[in-house]
Amino acid sequence: MADIQILGFIRNVKYLQDSCLVFVDEYKNGYKRSSDGVYIDGKFLSWVCVFKSYFKRYVSEHFGNGMLVQVKGEVLPYSVEHGESVAGYTVLGQTLNMASYPKSGAKAEIKRVKDGLSNSSDVGIPDLDNYNESDF
Repeated sequence: MADIQILGFIRNVKYLQDSCLVFVDEYKNGYKRSSDGVYIDGKFLSWVCVFKSYFKRYVSEHFGNGMLVQVKGEVLPYSVEHGESVAGYTVLGQTLNMASYPKSGAKAEIKRVKDGLSNSSDVGIPDLDNYNESDF
């Protein structure tokens, strides 16, 4: 079985008798194909993640529609609908965590930290001789 990690928004949660279904929408950015320069549009991928029945309480207490989540699970190369195997994939969820939004200005944040460290007046050369002296 293959492992998968999904970062997306909860569209819906459905509670069944013996399982919990979490529908997650994940956006994939578009890109420009280098071979012929054609732009491929971005698209939404919808995943149905199946969690065991003991996840029901955890999901109902901590998650809701529209929340950004990270799902880790295993992918099976088939899907089951109404007791019959059909074409598609099944994601067996192992973990479901709230995800944090990535910072939009990561480069600016790194620059601010570097500038703050370089302009600090209390940064100096440590006095190793006094540090290594005996305290007794």
